[in-house]
Amino acid sequence: MKNSNFLIVDGSSMLVRAYFASAFSGRIMRSSSGVYTNGVFGFLNMMLSAVEKMQPTHLFVAWDVSRDTFRRELFPQYKGTRGELPDELHPQFETMKEVLAAIGVPQHFDEKYEADDIIGTLAYQASDAGHKVLVLTGDRDALQLVRSGVTVAIMKKGITEMEMYTPASLFETWGLTASQIIDLKGLMGDTSDNIPGVPGIGEKTAKKLLLEYGTVENLIENRHLLKGKMKEKIEEHQEIAMLSKRLATIVTDVPMVHGVEDCKLSFKMESAKEKLKELDLNRFVANLERLIQVG
Repeated sequence: MKNSNFLIVDGSSMLVRAYFASAFSGRIMRSSSGVYTNGVFGFLNMMLSAVEKMQPTHLFVAWDVSRDTFRRELFPQYKGTRGELPDELHPQFETMKEVLAAIGVPQHFDEKYEADDIIGTLAYQASDAGHKVLVLTGDRDALQLVRSGVTVAIMKKGITEMEMYTPASLFETWGLTASQIIDLKGLMGDTSDNIPGVPGIGEKTAKKLLLEYGTVENLIENRHLLKGKMKEKIEEHQEIAMLSKRLATIVTDVPMVHGVEDCKLSFKMESAKEKLKELDLNRFVANLERLIQVG
């Protein structure tokens, strides 16, 4: 982690994980004024621990705010199988954004795009500017962002257990390049996002096809070389394959409010103390002060 200096956090992914880590054991916290805070508590724990371990010069948080993004315009059933979040978690998204604003952490959301798109846009901007970027998320979709200068850390148990992916480790683990992660989903789909893929093609077959043909486009172009049922599948479902790839592709040109240099790490202690006190989360004041001293 210390090899990177620009930390980008998938806020929605981290907050959901933080909430369920405590809710699973029945610890649903509330402030004295009745505001739910267990997800906020866990989020701050994870984010500040990551900052302490990594000691970044820049910090940014990206959020999902709507399922009705441009992908739903392409495919109305996109993410249509996902259940609703618990009532105790819903308000904590707004609370968490308020806390980050008080602390002075730059953040962004856009109803047209997903957090992954925002992350991808800033990660590439920061990497192009010479920063070593670490993306902290629980979403494997982000693996397509891996490149020289961009490492993706997949949270398994908060930040105590993570899978770290560089171009080399991604190829070693998946047998694919970062761009082929998108082609993989184009062929096999993704049940969690309700991306259809080609019926009857699973991960093993998809990887075999990509090893031979490289991309979905090249596979379709050379479908005449396929035999039997596989040839029929690709011919019949080539449009679905291309749509699935489009749905899985992270956009990296989202209009952003914050530029790379706007994300320099700088905590606003006065407003942070006030907000944390309001939520009975005073213990994090000491964490922030320690990080300032370390910085």
